[in-house]
Amino acid sequence: MMKRALLLSFLFLIQISFSTAQSAYQLTPFTGVDYVRVVVSSAFKTAPDNTFKLLISSPKDGKVLWQGPVKATTAVNEGNNHLAFTVSNLKPVLWTPHNPFLYNVTLQQYSGKTLKAELKERAGFRSFERRKGNLYLNGKPIFLRGIAINPPGRGIPDELETSRAFALDYVKYMKSINVNIIRIPDEEAWFDVCDELGMMVFGGNYSGKVAAGEKVKDQEKVGDETDGGFPKDHDKGVAWYENEKLGAIAHHPSLMVYAMTNETPFKGSRADAWEKFLDYAFGKLKKWDETRVYIANAGYGYGKTGDILDIHRYWGWYYSSPFTFLHIRDHAKIVPYPKKEDMPITFTECVGNYTGPDGRYNLTPQHKNPSSQLAWTGHERQDLQAQLADEHQSFTLRQATESFRQLRSVNPDLSGVFPFTILFYNWNTIEKFADMKPKPVTDQVKISYQPVLLSWECWTPNVYAGAEINPVAHISNDDNDFKDLKNAKLVYQIRDKAYSIVFSDSVNIGDIPYYSTAKKKLSIRLPKDLNSGKYELTGKIISAGKQVSYNYYKLFIADDNFTKAVVPIESVESSVLLYDKEGKTRKSLAALGLKFNSIGSFGKLPEKGVLIIGENAADQELAGNATAIRNFINGGGRVVALRQDSLRMINLNQLAIHKLVNRNVDIDDPVYPVSSKSPRNGYYVNAERPNHPLFAGITRENMRIWSDYTNWDETKAGLPAIKPVTDGFVLENKEDVANTAILANYSSGLQGIAIAEQFMGNGSLLLCGLDISNRTSVDPVAARIMLNMVSYAASATGHEQHQLISSPIVWGEYETEKGIVVDAYSGFLVNATPRVPPNYLGKGIVVTKEGYQLAGGNRSGFNTRPGIQYVANGRRPFGPYVQSFGGQPLPDKDSTEGVGSFWCRIPQGQNLATSVAWNPAKEPVQLKIKVNDLAEVNKTIPAGAKIAIETPVNAEVVKMTYSGDRRVVILETAFSKKN
Repeated sequence: MMKRALLLSFLFLIQISFSTAQSAYQLTPFTGVDYVRVVVSSAFKTAPDNTFKLLISSPKDGKVLWQGPVKATTAVNEGNNHLAFTVSNLKPVLWTPHNPFLYNVTLQQYSGKTLKAELKERAGFRSFERRKGNLYLNGKPIFLRGIAINPPGRGIPDELETSRAFALDYVKYMKSINVNIIRIPDEEAWFDVCDELGMMVFGGNYSGKVAAGEKVKDQEKVGDETDGGFPKDHDKGVAWYENEKLGAIAHHPSLMVYAMTNETPFKGSRADAWEKFLDYAFGKLKKWDETRVYIANAGYGYGKTGDILDIHRYWGWYYSSPFTFLHIRDHAKIVPYPKKEDMPITFTECVGNYTGPDGRYNLTPQHKNPSSQLAWTGHERQDLQAQLADEHQSFTLRQATESFRQLRSVNPDLSGVFPFTILFYNWNTIEKFADMKPKPVTDQVKISYQPVLLSWECWTPNVYAGAEINPVAHISNDDNDFKDLKNAKLVYQIRDKAYSIVFSDSVNIGDIPYYSTAKKKLSIRLPKDLNSGKYELTGKIISAGKQVSYNYYKLFIADDNFTKAVVPIESVESSVLLYDKEGKTRKSLAALGLKFNSIGSFGKLPEKGVLIIGENAADQELAGNATAIRNFINGGGRVVALRQDSLRMINLNQLAIHKLVNRNVDIDDPVYPVSSKSPRNGYYVNAERPNHPLFAGITRENMRIWSDYTNWDETKAGLPAIKPVTDGFVLENKEDVANTAILANYSSGLQGIAIAEQFMGNGSLLLCGLDISNRTSVDPVAARIMLNMVSYAASATGHEQHQLISSPIVWGEYETEKGIVVDAYSGFLVNATPRVPPNYLGKGIVVTKEGYQLAGGNRSGFNTRPGIQYVANGRRPFGPYVQSFGGQPLPDKDSTEGVGSFWCRIPQGQNLATSVAWNPAKEPVQLKIKVNDLAEVNKTIPAGAKIAIETPVNAEVVKMTYSGDRRVVILETAFSKKN
C-alpha cells in the first residue's frame, strides 16, 4: 500500500510539474525588474499545514538567483480563488530583445518536510509600462517596430501552425529585418520561441467580442466590423480575461501589450456601453497584471481608456494618401476627442496594400481592395501590375514607419507602428518557412526599422540638372542596446542608374542620445551636365568607424532637352491666345519659351487656333462670353482650360460642353470615416491613354508625386505642395462620358478626372485639373505636361473622341481595353476569380447574387488567407453603382439588373461583334447586348457555361451595352468583318 501511495504521489507531482497553460494548477509568474509575483490556483493549497518554497534559477548554468520559503496571500482576482507568492529586492539579469535572459521559477509545496507537489514555469524579468506619453522597457523608452500580419492563423498548413521549428525560422527572420514586436494569436510554441529569441509580442483578445458576448439587436457598423457585445455582468468579462483569454498567455515574458478588444464601436450608444465596460475591466486587469500595457479598443479606442491611444488608419491604401501620415504631428488632427497627456500613440494597423502570391494586388471581391488597386497601379498593363504594387506597398510602408520616427521630435508621444500588410508570397502551399519567400517590401522593412535610422525628408522628386535641392537628413537613435550614438557623421552621395557617383559630400552630426532624434538640412547643387534619368540620393551614418545606418531617396533629374523644342513654337505662336488676368500662367508659359498673345476679352476670337484659359482665370467675363467661345470651338478652335477652383468651375461650366463638378474633399484630410466622394486633389495620376501626345516623354512614375514649390518642411504648418492634381473633377452626369475622352484620372476607383477632352463641332475643350503653373520652374515633369498640352492643342491630329479597337478586348486585361472603360462611368466592374481547388474548404467558389466569386464563401481572404490570389477575369455589367467609404462598389438599390456600356472606334469595314460570356452561377442567367440603335440581342446562358454571342455592328463608332444578371461575366469582345 505504501508503494502504491508513493507511486500515486509521484504521478501527481509529475502531472503538476508538466501541466499545460489550461491546467487548473497553472503557475503564472508576473515579473518586474526586481520582483516576481507567482500566482497559482488556490486548489493547489490542499491542507492548512502546507508550506511553500520558491526557487529561481538560470536554465543555462543552474545558477540560483533566489530560493527560500514563501508565504501565500490572496491574489488579486474576482472570487479570491488564486494564491500569490511574492519575492522582492531581486537583482536578476533583465530580459531584453537583445538579451532575452530567462529563468526557471519553481514553486514547491511541502507537508512538513515532504515534497508533495512542484510547479515550474519559465520567466524573464522585465518591466513594460507607459510613462509620460512613451512606452518603457526596463526603465528605458522604446519604440515599437511591429508587424501585424503573421502566422499562425493565416492559412499556413495545420502541421506548421504549432511547429516550433517553423516558428523559430520565422521569428529569426523577423529579427533579421529589425522587427522588435509581432502580433500573434495564442499558440504556445510561438510564444516560447519569442521568449527565447527576444521578440516582443502584442497579443490578447483581437476580436469584437468578450466572453462570447451578448446579442445586440440594432448593431452599429464601423467599417467592416460589427459590434459583437460583451456580458452584462462586467465581472464575468473580467474573469474571462483573467482566467481564459489573457491568463492563458500571461506567463510569457515576451508578451508586452494586451489587446482587450479590436475595432469595437467608437461612437453612438453602443460605443458608450463598450467604453463603460472596457474602463471597468481595465481598472480590474491593471491590478491583476501591472507588468504590461493594455490597449482597450485597438484601432478605435482613441485612448479614452487603457494605456495606449491606438489607431488603425489605411492611409495610402483604402483611402487618403501615404502623406496623410504627416498629420500625426498634431493630436487634434488624428484624435476626435481630447487626448490624455500621458498616452503613447500607436498605429497597430496601417499600410494595407494587400498583394497576393503572384505579387499583384489581391482583387478580393465585395471589398475595398479592387478600387484601392486602381488608385495606385491604375489601368497599367498586367505584366507591370506586380512591379507597381511592390513599389507602392514599399513606399507606403516607408512613409508610415519612417514618418512615425521622424516626427517624434514634433510629437514625442508617437511610440509604435505595426504595418498590417502581406510580407510573403506563399502561405497555404508551404512545407517550411523558406517556402514563404519574402516580398520586396521586406527589404523596406529592414531599412525603415534600422535601430539607428537615417531617413530622408525631401519634397522635390523631379528636378532640373543644375538646380539646388535641400533634403533634410533625420536620424533616430533607437539602438538595440539603449546606447547613445557618438560622433556621428553623415556621408551622402548622388548616383546615377549605373551607380556612378555624380556628387558626394559629408557633414558631422555629433552625439545623439538614446531615443533622441537629430536632423540636418543640406544644400546640394546638382551638376549641370547630368543627363535626364533616374538618380538616387544615398546616405549613411558612420560612428566609431562603422556604418550604423543607410537610406536612399529617388530623384528624377531632367536636362534641357527634356523640355526643349517640345512645341513647334514658330508654327503656332501667332495662333496661341492666353486669357489670364492674374498673370500666373502667363509667367509660367513665358519662362518655358512659349510665344503667345495675351487677351483681356473675347470680342475678336479667330476662326481657329488655341485659346488657353489660365489657372483660375475662368471669371465672370469668360462666363458672359461662353457663346462666343463655343462658336470658336465649333469652328475648329481648341480651348485648353487649366485648373479652376470650385468658384471658377461654376463659370467654366457655362462654357463646358458637359457639366463638371470638383468636390470639396481633400485626399489628405485625416478625418475618419472619410468621405466616399472622390477627392478634388490627389497623387498617382493614371494615364488612360498612355500613348496619347499629352504624355509624350512622361512615365507613370513621373506622375505619382510632383515637386513642392513652397519650400515646405515638416516644421511648418499644412502639407507640402506635391499633389499633381489639385482641382480634379467628375462629370455631373455619368452618361456624358459618351462625348468625353477621359485621358487621365486618379483616386479610389479612378473616380477623379485629372485631364479630359470634350468635343463639339470641329473643335474641342481640353480640361486639366493639374497644378502646373506654380511649379514649371522647379518641376520638369510639370513643365513637360504644360508644353505637351499646348503642342497637342495646336496640332490638327490626335484629337480622337474614342479609342480605336483593332484587336480583341480581353476584359480585365487593361492593356487590351485601351481606356475605353473607366469603371464607375461605364458601369463595368472587374470580375475577380480566386485561384483555389474545386473543393476549397468544402465550398469551392461561392457566387453571390451580386456576382461576387468568393473562395469558400469568405470575403476576408486577403488577410486571413493571403495565399489565395484573386485575379482579374473578365468584367461584369454591374452599374449603376457608387462607392462606399473606402471604395467598395454598391449597386443602385432600385436596379434589378446590371448595366455596362462602352464606346470605341473600329476599323472600316468591320460589321460583327463577338462576345464571350460566362455564367459562373448554378442556374441559368440572362444577358442582353445592344449595339448602337440596332435591335437588342437576348441570350440565356446555362449554368456554368461559356458561350459566344454574335451581334451585328452598323458603324465605325460603336456604343455597346451589356445588361442583365450581375453574375454574368463578359470575358472577351472582338470585332471582325463578316463575310
